Amino acid sequence: MADYARLSDLTQSQIVATRATDYVRLLSFTHQHDGQVLMAAETFAARYPRSPNVDLVRKAADVALFTKAAVAAGTTTDTNWAGPLATPEPLAAAFLSYVRPLTIVGRLPLRTVPPNVSVSTQTGAGVYAWTAEGAIKKVTKTAFASVTLPVTKCSGIIAVTRELMKLSQPSAELVLRDEIAAGLAQLVDATFTDPALAPGGGSPGSVTNGVTPIAPTGTTSAALVADVAALLAQFLGNNPDASRAALVMRPDHAAMLAGATNSPTLTVTGGSYSGIPVVVSGTVGTRILALDAAAILAADGGLEIDMSGNATVELSDAPVGSATAVLTSFWQSNLVGLRGHWMISWIKGRATAVSLISPTAYVPGT
Repeated sequence: MADYARLSDLTQSQIVATRATDYVRLLSFTHQHDGQVLMAAETFAARYPRSPNVDLVRKAADVALFTKAAVAAGTTTDTNWAGPLATPEPLAAAFLSYVRPLTIVGRLPLRTVPPNVSVSTQTGAGVYAWTAEGAIKKVTKTAFASVTLPVTKCSGIIAVTRELMKLSQPSAELVLRDEIAAGLAQLVDATFTDPALAPGGGSPGSVTNGVTPIAPTGTTSAALVADVAALLAQFLGNNPDASRAALVMRPDHAAMLAGATNSPTLTVTGGSYSGIPVVVSGTVGTRILALDAAAILAADGGLEIDMSGNATVELSDAPVGSATAVLTSFWQSNLVGLRGHWMISWIKGRATAVSLISPTAYVPGT
């Protein structure tokens, strides 16, 4: 049965990757035909007749029959020409599914809640006691607080030439898809784990912000084992229910820990250590985290991709956004902008839900 399960996982992964690629292809053909989704769908079907997503693309074309004249800059959320692009939900959802597993947040069983909604979280437990026959029973209370996850999003714009979009081959589409996915995943991971990042400025901040770290005792494998033991002791002391506990560390730290303890369940790609799931990510930096995923609230509003060939933007990774900014016309420069933004936020329900070792400097082979 285990073999069938693995085959099922592989098949599902292939379906997600295929839908994500076809979603980018549909965007490309729609721009090639100046927003005419019907023509884009026909081009897609002619170019990729064996694609398993042809019916989904044709569904978008059917909706386009009821669309009025195109607007200058379409998005996947408007009600005009680009609106039908959001109709084949499995395609757009597949792209988000492709991005999410790349992130630490996507691989942790966090408690999901709606964004911008007040949510109750328990901050203290009641006191209970045995009661003798005929004795007075104790009255207890628990402590609750309300938290609201703000609407935050990570985003980025890729500018490419119209020629690339029109002459796009599968390799070019994969590059665009993978670049957006990798960029969003890296930003999400870095923000989630970096203690220096406080909430604000449109960012949810890090779950490690404000956490007093455990200082490493050395740089050797023996020090790593001892430090992780201290980390788990502190974490489990604060969070006795370890049913949704997780460790987050870099691949080299996982390899060192596995080698030093001869752990058969831990590898450079993750696994478990002392029965606790381990999530591995290179973006965790010089730190190792232990966290209670059930005490971290996450709001995921989904990923959106917009496309425009008529925008005027500041082509800079550090835009000034003022009158002195140098702006570039996509139309005049024969460019197309592909913008991805992922509405996602998180917050700790309890201050003790995360423990941390930092800064790490363990040396492999020592």
